[in-house]
Amino acid sequence: MSHPIVRALAGSVTGRRPGVGTAPVRLALALLVCLSLGALSPAPAAAATLVQLRAQLETIRKDASPAGDAFEKATTELEDTQYRIKLTDARIKAQTKKLSTAETRLGDRADAMYRQGGEDSMVSFVLGSTTWDDFVTRLDYVTLIASSDAALVDEVKTTRAGLQKDRVRFVADAKVQAKQVAVLKTRKDVLEARLASKRAEYDRVLGQIAAQMATENPGQGSYPPGPNGMVFPVRGVHFYSNTWGAPRSGGRHHMGTDLMSPKGTPVVAVSSGSANPHFNGLGGKSITLKGDNGWTYYYAHLNGYAIKGGHVKAGQLIGYVGNTGNAAGGANHLHFQMGPGGRWVNPYSYLRSME
Repeated sequence: MSHPIVRALAGSVTGRRPGVGTAPVRLALALLVCLSLGALSPAPAAAATLVQLRAQLETIRKDASPAGDAFEKATTELEDTQYRIKLTDARIKAQTKKLSTAETRLGDRADAMYRQGGEDSMVSFVLGSTTWDDFVTRLDYVTLIASSDAALVDEVKTTRAGLQKDRVRFVADAKVQAKQVAVLKTRKDVLEARLASKRAEYDRVLGQIAAQMATENPGQGSYPPGPNGMVFPVRGVHFYSNTWGAPRSGGRHHMGTDLMSPKGTPVVAVSSGSANPHFNGLGGKSITLKGDNGWTYYYAHLNGYAIKGGHVKAGQLIGYVGNTGNAAGGANHLHFQMGPGGRWVNPYSYLRSME
């Protein structure tokens, strides 16, 4: 009742009605004013809904999209060049071997012709026939040898020309590759800086979503499965695009989706099932999860494990984003594959549904 309006109204009461004290009048007036002020005062802001919170997450993710798109473009360009170099190198090796064989045969043929007297010897051989049929046979034989020699010479010329062309292409692509490596590093640094700058904001909103979900669905946990029954594998700010089938080192093609995220970002089980942590040269620290739903999930390039193996629940922490394996020195990310019975399918649309 310390509001100035309340005090003013209470103080203005100077007369008394029969049988009514001043204090009760002042109290009634004060209560009336308090109720009026309460009606006029703005109501406390309502907590953001899950839809609004998810929209905030999407806005934060989109903020990293330009840097992510530039990184993916640089990655694809470099992989394309490296694949061309691999093919060119293989052709150079094959052509070098072919040229060596052809040149040896051509040298042997030239030596034989020299020892036998060259063209004069061939003429004598043809004219030495005793019958018409013998003459035709000997002429056909000489013609065949001449054609074979001509083809051998053409083979050597063609192989030499192709080899020279591939060597020029190899040098040119190597120069392009060097520039693309520098560009990719710059793009990687920009993307990682952008993701890092949004990490705290993203985690704050993610925490609000977790708290609200835990309140609304106490029996399901903080992160219940999404519309397709699976939980998004990365619990933090991230960027990814549809790179299924894109060229990769060694002539491979990408069989999953790379989720770019800061090092140490939590990685969770997409589905309940049996998890098996393991290590391999390509994927580094990896986890294969055989879901109770019959699907298999593969996580690669982890920085570390949060489990030793065994049965896990959907949404349970199992590891952390890193860049181990053949991703060493590159951008931190989770390489993610999935498919029914181990038959890999493009994860992109599934990941979009999980979010």
